[in-house]
Amino acid sequence: MYRKGIFDLLRIDLKNLGWEYLLTGKMLRKRRGKRKYSYRECLPELHLFTYDYWGECDSKSVISILIDHLYWVKSESVDEHGFPVNSKYFKRAELIKYLSDLPKTVSNTRINTFLKRSQE
Repeated sequence: MYRKGIFDLLRIDLKNLGWEYLLTGKMLRKRRGKRKYSYRECLPELHLFTYDYWGECDSKSVISILIDHLYWVKSESVDEHGFPVNSKYFKRAELIKYLSDLPKTVSNTRINTFLKRSQE
């Protein structure tokens, strides 16, 4: 996404990015005679962290920010309240196809410094 110029389009600063580990998995019920535990897995997702005046932090996924941006930009017409008409949210598979069709606009490797810093 960085090489495609998405971070510049959304005006995202690399200093405010961070990984957030989300719990995913399936909960299993306990059954008599058998001990079953819930299956949990932590998956990392890139989030944008913003701080307000009082120092409170808010995080939002970069992918959801991109999907919201495309929802508003790809709309063809707007109704009387200002909401898009005939516009739909991208699914993950459609988003991957859309990103793979975009040409590369950024050739530097500033994102690698962020990835190295986040692995430490």
